[in-house]
Amino acid sequence: MKKLFVLLLAFSFSAFAQNKNLTLTMDEAINLALEKNSELKIAKMEVEKSEQKLREARSGLFPKLDLSGQYQRYINKPVIFLPPGSPFGPTLEIGSDNSYTAAAQLSLPLFALPLYEGIGLASDALAIAEQNYLSVKNKIVGDVKKSFLAVILTRETKDVMLQSLKNAEDNFENIKRLNAAGTLSDYDVLRAEVQVENLKPVVLQMENNYKLSLEALKVTIGLDANQNIDIVGEMEFDENYKLPTEQEIIEELLQNNPQLAILDKQVQLNDRNVSLEQAAYFPSLAGFGNYQYQTQANDFKFSDYRWVKTFVLGLQLQVPIFNGFKTQSRVSQAEIGLNQAVEQKRNLTEAIKTQALSVLYRVQQALIRIQGQNKTVRTAQEGYEIAKRRLENNVGTQLEVNDAELALRQAKLNRLQAIYDFKVAEADLETVLGRIK
Repeated sequence: MKKLFVLLLAFSFSAFAQNKNLTLTMDEAINLALEKNSELKIAKMEVEKSEQKLREARSGLFPKLDLSGQYQRYINKPVIFLPPGSPFGPTLEIGSDNSYTAAAQLSLPLFALPLYEGIGLASDALAIAEQNYLSVKNKIVGDVKKSFLAVILTRETKDVMLQSLKNAEDNFENIKRLNAAGTLSDYDVLRAEVQVENLKPVVLQMENNYKLSLEALKVTIGLDANQNIDIVGEMEFDENYKLPTEQEIIEELLQNNPQLAILDKQVQLNDRNVSLEQAAYFPSLAGFGNYQYQTQANDFKFSDYRWVKTFVLGLQLQVPIFNGFKTQSRVSQAEIGLNQAVEQKRNLTEAIKTQALSVLYRVQQALIRIQGQNKTVRTAQEGYEIAKRRLENNVGTQLEVNDAELALRQAKLNRLQAIYDFKVAEADLETVLGRIK
């Protein structure tokens, strides 16, 4: 019973923790995504695996020492053949029934070009895995930023619509007051009421869009569906933002883009592979040593055994002469692989340059829209205030107020959308430039 109570209590705390609101800034959302994202975890494990492969390749530089032990029981002993007329007969048995051997074997590569090139190859593979990790991280950060911005957009769009609804409700109350005073007609009251009712479903739709954007953000971060979240942040725009030039973008792209960095490492790896295959033309030299401790006997009286030591040191030289053109074919294959990597890098470089410039143009267009919408919002706000005063002084109409309110609402939404487009384009630019480290 006590265990059941403890389990229920633990479950209750778990449920409470899941339902508790998690409030995130953009940086916190990014860090949480980097912690939970499975794709990034896999890329990190690939780096660790490549590190072990490099360690394995380097192990070939160290001496190799093997210990072995062997026992043999001769059912039929080996013989040596003697010349005709030998007093021992035509054959002579050698050895004893039992044979024991303990050995230590040492080998050390003194010159082996394939070994050195193999280490370089493993090092290049590690560099590719590290660049791939940065590329995945770069993409995740960009995705979270855009998803977070979408939440801000839907929230602030909802706020604009709520403000429009409040304006319409205030206007409705004002018109009812003027109608009671005999200044405005019942038709004006009806139009104001219709305006309020038309805005209510739009506000509800905006609230639903906001909730859906929060769900999308949870998916991007990798949070549980039952986790309630909220965000902190505004759709802000830095008026001092300096647009980079095309030349600056291209220079930063060529230096930092993770995809180009991966292909650059791939070219290096293929070039190293050519050297590795060419190394098969060169001789190799290794040192070795062999120490044996052995004895033979027909019984199992170990204390009477006479043990014999043997110790040998030597050098082994291998010179490749001919292997049926195998090495030549492998070198040709490696050279073709290198040419393919160079061509892929060239094609991708041009494609990413075009992509980066396209994103830069999006940033530029969004900046122009923001500057124009700043003035439009101020003008629309003034127009709305004037329309309200004209209606109160009985020199304007309800239609003018509705039009002015609609213009103000649209101007605010247009400015909000322009800032959002700018922020998304800026996030895309950071992703393609590989600014995330």
